[in-house]
Amino acid sequence: MQTLFPGYLGSQDTYFAGTVKGIGKIYQQTYIDTYVKVAICKLYDRKNALVAADLLNDRVIPFYDLNDIKLLRMLTDRGSEYKGIREHHEYELYLAI
Repeated sequence: MQTLFPGYLGSQDTYFAGTVKGIGKIYQQTYIDTYVKVAICKLYDRKNALVAADLLNDRVIPFYDLNDIKLLRMLTDRGSEYKGIREHHEYELYLAI
């Protein structure tokens, strides 16, 4: 897949990071800019659309804003945290903004 410049295509996925006693399962949300190979990660205690959108809102978009770059496209594995009914799915709603 060819990318032309920073922000042209970002890839996001969820990984099971392990289990922490007293907390439970820990998941890592990972975002990678496919042009410059910059990765941004954040750990969560759940795997859903809200945390997928939170990574973008809390870390990814501020990073791009700081560098005056627009994020144009997103690539995911279409897991349940990224894909759903557009009108009711938190991640889909966030991308529509």
